[in-house]
Amino acid sequence: MVRFVAQPRLRAPYMIACPPGIGGVGESVARYLIQMLDAELFAELISPRLPDYVTVRDGICYLPTYSFYAVGDVEPGLIVVTGEAGPRQDDIVGHYELSEEVVKVARRLGVGAIISVGGVAMSGLPEGVFVAYPPRAEGLARRFLEAGAKLMPKTRIVGAAGLIPAMAAEANIDSVCLLSTVSSLVSDRDASLRLLKVLLKGLGLSLRPAS
Repeated sequence: MVRFVAQPRLRAPYMIACPPGIGGVGESVARYLIQMLDAELFAELISPRLPDYVTVRDGICYLPTYSFYAVGDVEPGLIVVTGEAGPRQDDIVGHYELSEEVVKVARRLGVGAIISVGGVAMSGLPEGVFVAYPPRAEGLARRFLEAGAKLMPKTRIVGAAGLIPAMAAEANIDSVCLLSTVSSLVSDRDASLRLLKVLLKGLGLSLRPAS
């Protein structure tokens, strides 16, 4: 279920999909964007595919969610999507269902392009940020290549970071996947910052300290 708490007024915004995953890259990038750009929460996705626990803050229970934030004072406008947790690694259907719901929200809001971000741990891959994209999105991918990303070599991208842009392409939405190499599977600040710089440069935004 996607619950809207507000209706953002954005014209052909870009969606930055930051699913939880390797190295905490998605979560870190989302957190920075939300703070830096004063993004406002406008929708939450609740699903039985997410873990079966609640988070307790000040005695109050909260279900795990995917959250959607809007930024209207940049060009193009942005929608930042982030999650507290994802489906179990072996829950293939869950990964597909959640990715499909994210793309449905993008279509509903007239999103012009989707950029998914995450971390990658692959033997032999040099340090850096890599881009992978569906055939229709070569122009969008070029912006990030010019910003310092490298083409992703032959491999597989597991989980929402790869599924969301691929499913977006099936919905005729331009999309790319940006992945930063990680040295830690849990939390890699350097990998997150490396990707953030490429993302912002490709979008034409400036980097400034998060509050």
